[in-house]
Amino acid sequence: MLRRPLVPFVVLALTAAACGGSDDEAGDTTEAAATTETTAPATTAPATTVPETTAPATSETTAPATTVSETTVPETSPASTAPPTTEPATPFIPVADGPYEVGVQTITLDDDPERPLTVDVWYPLDAGFDAAAASPMQYTLLPGVFYESPGAFAAAPDAISTDGPFPLVVYSHGSGGLRYIHSAYTEALASHGFVVAAPDHTGNTAIDRIAGAGDDPAVISFNRPNDVTRVIDAMTDPSNPSAGPVATHVDGEQVVVTGHSFGGFTTIAMVTGFTNELGEFAADDRVDAIVPLAPAVSANAFSDETLATIDVPMMIVVGADDVTTPVDPNVTRLWDNASASSPAYRVELVAGEHQSFTDICAYQDAVGSLPDVPAVVTETIDAYAVEGCSDGDMDPARVAELLDTYVLAFLDEVLAGGPTVLEATGNPPDDVVFDAR
Repeated sequence: MLRRPLVPFVVLALTAAACGGSDDEAGDTTEAAATTETTAPATTAPATTVPETTAPATSETTAPATTVSETTVPETSPASTAPPTTEPATPFIPVADGPYEVGVQTITLDDDPERPLTVDVWYPLDAGFDAAAASPMQYTLLPGVFYESPGAFAAAPDAISTDGPFPLVVYSHGSGGLRYIHSAYTEALASHGFVVAAPDHTGNTAIDRIAGAGDDPAVISFNRPNDVTRVIDAMTDPSNPSAGPVATHVDGEQVVVTGHSFGGFTTIAMVTGFTNELGEFAADDRVDAIVPLAPAVSANAFSDETLATIDVPMMIVVGADDVTTPVDPNVTRLWDNASASSPAYRVELVAGEHQSFTDICAYQDAVGSLPDVPAVVTETIDAYAVEGCSDGDMDPARVAELLDTYVLAFLDEVLAGGPTVLEATGNPPDDVVFDAR
């Protein structure tokens, strides 16, 4: 079975505002009514609105009862002296550490001069790679403003493992986020033998927000899936001038898309297509499976009929206490309508929140120990951290353990013919609500 790396949540420097998927995910461009629990300080740029993806603050966010069938003890007759027997429960099996060190490279895709894309690419490193002599990857927001990865190294593509070709995973960040906003997750996937590529969605990043810039919601919604298609084009083309050295080691027949919040919208749009006043994005038939995380699933962006066209394997992972893109209606609509997706899994993390699927808690811990941090940065991080780092929220290390275990088991099943997710992971633990079909 695929194995998970040990990725500690350690941050060594500043990342800045809007660290990851925002609480204002778009997915429709015709309305501007959004309800959110937390908002960025007034000094940040206006948020992209999300029509019909959020629930009122009074909406129910507790986890529904698990849908996994319970093992029951067969009844015995009163005269029977034999004790009832059942098969012993299989305990939950967290995925083990990954076998590869991870390299990271930042590239620029300039096939569209008017919209160049900055992309981080993570990949497995060769067994002979000298980690002791290598420099940890520094994820840089601005000159001198960065954080240092605890589990990945800045490495040239010639250090990539020759064990490939490796499946490709494309990660899409949330609104007002960054390509490396969940590097613990992208690094974990790479350490298990995946090439992972994540673009900054230009016009919808943390930098755009800090600068008071950002594109119109209609432009953002249309650009996002097109960005992912451009990344797939580049990462499966060995002749590409930027991605080619890594693309040589990519299996173009195994492509997965995953993303958080508005990135969840992007993930779904890759297999359903998306249309608005700017044009039509056709579904990309190279995508073999999708993993939306706390997805924004607006009824205006995706009709029930559109969701019913999803016919690739799918795993949805969400926090049961998410108030930005609540389980109902976002996940329930997706799950109920995408009945043609098989295998399909729904994983709800009890006490998980919207920002549980970013590294925001690690950023918050680190920023408090840094000198001379601008107040706007601290205030913005603290605002986002309410949804994931508050008392009673699922511990970030536990989120990482559960997320990595379930996603890696899913990818092993659908790409490598491995056991089903339940066979690989055992009975869901008490802090997971699990459904499968």
